[in-house]
Amino acid sequence: MTRRLSDLLNLTATTGDSKLPVRAVFHDRQTLELRQVAVDAGSWLSRHEVLVAIDRFDAPGDETWPLRISEDDLKNAPEWEHTDSAIGLPPLVTGPFGYTFSPMMMAAGMATSTERAMPGVPENQQDIVGQDEHGRLAGLERSSDLVGPDAFGPNGRIGEVTDLLLSDDLQIVALIVGKDDPVEMRIDRARHRADQGYFVFD
Repeated sequence: MTRRLSDLLNLTATTGDSKLPVRAVFHDRQTLELRQVAVDAGSWLSRHEVLVAIDRFDAPGDETWPLRISEDDLKNAPEWEHTDSAIGLPPLVTGPFGYTFSPMMMAAGMATSTERAMPGVPENQQDIVGQDEHGRLAGLERSSDLVGPDAFGPNGRIGEVTDLLLSDDLQIVALIVGKDDPVEMRIDRARHRADQGYFVFD
C-alpha cells in the first residue's frame, strides 16, 4: 500500500488527549526515507511547531497519526518555523544598468537555504530528534520541496510534480506528475535532479 504526501500532511498527530496538526515532513536526501515530522503543538490562537523523530510515530491512519511522546518531551522538542520571506516582494526589478533580477526568487532561495540548515538539538533532546555528529539535523530535506518542479523524459516535458508516493515504511518511491491526467514516475527511474529542482527521467 502506498500513501500520498498530501494525505500525510492532512493528518492530525494524536498523543493522549492532544491533537497536533502535521505541518511538514522531512526525508533523508540519500535514502528518501522520512526522518522527521513537524507538528503544531500550539493553541488555536498561535502556532508552535516542533520536530519529532519518525520512530516516535505509529503507522498513520486515514485521519490521525498516533504519536508516542510524553507531554514534557513535547514541550522540550526543538522548534521549527517556516516563514515565506518572498511574500510582498516584486517578482522582477530592473537595475540601474538595465539588468533585471528577481527579489522574490532571491528571498525564496535564501529561505530554502535557511530551512535546510535546520535547528541545533540540545543534548537532552537527542532521543526526540535524530542528529549527526555535529549536533545538527543534517542531510534532511523538506519533502514538499520535491512538489512543484517539472519532470522531463526522453521526449521532453512530462508535466509538473504534483504529489509524492510513499511506501508502507514511509520511503518516497514515486512522483505524481501532471494534474489532469497524472502519471506515476518511479523515483529510481530519475536519472538527474537539477540544481533548479526539475527532474530528468530515462
